[in-house]
Amino acid sequence: MQFGSDVLETDNELWNSLKQGNEGAFDRIYQRYVRLLYKEISKRINDQSAVADLTQDLFLSLWEKRDTIQPQGEIYPYLYGMAINRVLNYYRKNKHLPHFVTIWDNLPEEIADTDELSIAFRQAHNEELESLLDIAITELPPRMKQVYTLRYVRNKTVSEIADMLATSPHTVYNQLKVIRKRFVAALKNTSYFLFF
Repeated sequence: MQFGSDVLETDNELWNSLKQGNEGAFDRIYQRYVRLLYKEISKRINDQSAVADLTQDLFLSLWEKRDTIQPQGEIYPYLYGMAINRVLNYYRKNKHLPHFVTIWDNLPEEIADTDELSIAFRQAHNEELESLLDIAITELPPRMKQVYTLRYVRNKTVSEIADMLATSPHTVYNQLKVIRKRFVAALKNTSYFLFF
């Protein structure tokens, strides 16, 4: 089912063209869905300036991440997932947590039960998680960053890391605990925990 009118290309064709950097495909996606997404976001946020910013941010993110997105299925449910993710983040940042529940009550019937929506939410959250974790990693002190790299990138054991860094395994464990705490703190700044 297509959600936009005037469908001349399939969603898969548009996705493929977008991933190849085709600005025309991006423009067609934008023209086809910007009003629908603006309307959906404005149903949930009363500040029209914020709605416009979130809508533009959604499309900017789509263009910037075109190489890494792995869309499956139709475009609208994917973009809708991105839009809802931005709405949730908007309310989280503005400390309006109770309003999150009403978003689920207002899901349009035609997409409420689609697998594409679930995939879109998961992908949007995965991208958000990767971004947050990348930031958390760059903010680690040099020694912790070294421990992180040895443990999670190079798959070294705690004993091997302790030997390589001339420190005790207990110290490595403590640093890994601090790293985990930092990652959990970074993840609390996302809507991820609201869904999973």
